Amino acid sequence: MILTRYLRKQCAQTTLVVLMLLFLLMVGTLFTSTLRAIARGVLAPDLLFIELSLRSVDVLNILIPLSFFLGVLTALSGLYRSQEAVMMHAFGLSLRDLLKALTPLAVIVFLITTVLALWVAPMAAQLSKELTARASEEISLMGLTEGKFQNFFSDDGVIYVERIDPQTKRVENIFANIHHPDRIDTITAAYGYEFEEKGHKYVALFDGYRNEGIPGTNRYHMMQFKRNDIKLPDLKQEIAVLDEQSKSTLALWQSDNRIDQSQFHYRLVPPISVWVLFVLAVSLSKTSHREAKYINLVTGLAAYVLLINLLTIGQSMLAQGRIPMVLGLWWVYVLFMAYGWWRLRRMDGRVIRQRILPNNQGAS
Repeated sequence: MILTRYLRKQCAQTTLVVLMLLFLLMVGTLFTSTLRAIARGVLAPDLLFIELSLRSVDVLNILIPLSFFLGVLTALSGLYRSQEAVMMHAFGLSLRDLLKALTPLAVIVFLITTVLALWVAPMAAQLSKELTARASEEISLMGLTEGKFQNFFSDDGVIYVERIDPQTKRVENIFANIHHPDRIDTITAAYGYEFEEKGHKYVALFDGYRNEGIPGTNRYHMMQFKRNDIKLPDLKQEIAVLDEQSKSTLALWQSDNRIDQSQFHYRLVPPISVWVLFVLAVSLSKTSHREAKYINLVTGLAAYVLLINLLTIGQSMLAQGRIPMVLGLWWVYVLFMAYGWWRLRRMDGRVIRQRILPNNQGAS
């Protein structure tokens, strides 16, 4: 029991440290991409932290199994490096005994991941969809603020407005520099309004000038206009992506649509991969001081990348009908689980032989 508690404590602490580091890294990336979406007008500024929190749920779905895998692998490898695991084997503790000792910890991680993947993540996606749709109806020129140059339509395009009236959806003293594949448009206008036509949103600019041209050439055209309409970024594609992710797990399971069924199998990936990665981590953890220091960590990361790639390819083939839906993604799990068990039996055989041979030599 003392060894069991010690092993669980080491693996749990390492897993939490890895999860914290990876989560901070991913949140920074999410924060940057969310700010970029606000600058392009895809998201309202007041939804920044709400959207960041909702998207963090999907990140945790990926990071928790990965952190548990790296935590167990790193903790056990450290025990081998310090010869503690060697002493445990000398006391009669095999790799499969280590697996049994850490199983309660794997059960806790499995339950947390199951709740996140099957219930919390779809609810977060649904809420994000509703907030984005509501913002597209209520917010004029999303992401724009008074007296500030901001990205517009692309990372290279910029727009500046001196004053915004949210109630009348009127903007005043506008400057916009919009990059197209074949030209650059520079537009100035006294004022403008937002309007909707055929399901698309536009801003109508009045009393201004438009300069079209290609940089580095003399082909420029200056035009004065009474009115000039600019199409605003469309949120429909953003919401359509969320539709597939925001369906409940029960709805996906009961659906006859092949894409929904493939999404159901892919939604099961995080909880099931916890067990696959758990067996792989224990089987790959045994190392020797004569081997390269991080060889098992590199091997583990390579195995994880291969697992995720096969699962992604499998989900795509399921959606295309190239793999029977009954087979699902189970063939990937069975393949890696079989490899992990094979390594466990092989490594346990070495440990037993190393324990028996010295005894036989001593008896002779």
